[in-house]
Amino acid sequence: MNLSVQILGCGSSSGVPAVGNNWGACNPNNPRNRRLRSSIYVKNDKTNILIDATPDLRQQLLNANITNLDAVFITHTHADHINGIDDFRFLNVLMKKHINLYASEKSIIDIGKRFSYVFDELSPEANGFYYKPCLIPNIVKKEFVINGLRVFSFPQNHGFSESTGFRINNMAYCTDVIDFSKESFELLYGLDLLIIDCLRFKPHKTHAHLDKVLMWIDELKPKKSVLTHMNYDVDYDHINSLLPSNCEAAFDGLILQC
Repeated sequence: MNLSVQILGCGSSSGVPAVGNNWGACNPNNPRNRRLRSSIYVKNDKTNILIDATPDLRQQLLNANITNLDAVFITHTHADHINGIDDFRFLNVLMKKHINLYASEKSIIDIGKRFSYVFDELSPEANGFYYKPCLIPNIVKKEFVINGLRVFSFPQNHGFSESTGFRINNMAYCTDVIDFSKESFELLYGLDLLIIDCLRFKPHKTHAHLDKVLMWIDELKPKKSVLTHMNYDVDYDHINSLLPSNCEAAFDGLILQC
């Protein structure tokens, strides 16, 4: 069952440019250096899945013309991955139903504390009017199925916290990761597509850097790898000049087939 994967955003928490029109090392004349916060849209002829709800979610939904979702996966609850959650209300209105949200137990609890209203039911007096976003919380299992898509979830070391990686059929999305357990890493063999965190060139305390990512890719040997969650130190043309032939930097709007 073929998948289409669209990069909705591939920037770090600051986006590119950062506030203050800070482009860092990125060429401002190359539109592929303009990055919204990191998120992807995965679909086939039966299923539509969004991974993460960034502060840029409204614009990302508009850019990709997304009007229907079967599920939302949340990797973790840092602000750049969850603070767009209120924009799901307008998908509720279009779909006329609640949306299933899948995340780790810790993330579900955290969302419930910070955005408790998204899990509350509508008032009976509303008569089905979505005056707020309505999400159905689902704690991810190690393996589950959505409309025939086989999904694996696995914990990732995010430095001072933990994130969740997802493998959907033969595609894996691993953002916000600095290391993997042996069990998690084993799930990344045999991939057609690996989308992987690569914050910058120098080592970082919570994100993978280029040399580490290339080491992982060399070991895992996916058919194709795409780097995401890049900050303003990472110029699109420059990093691509350093990558092997089966690897490329993401850009907002990139569509991949696997």
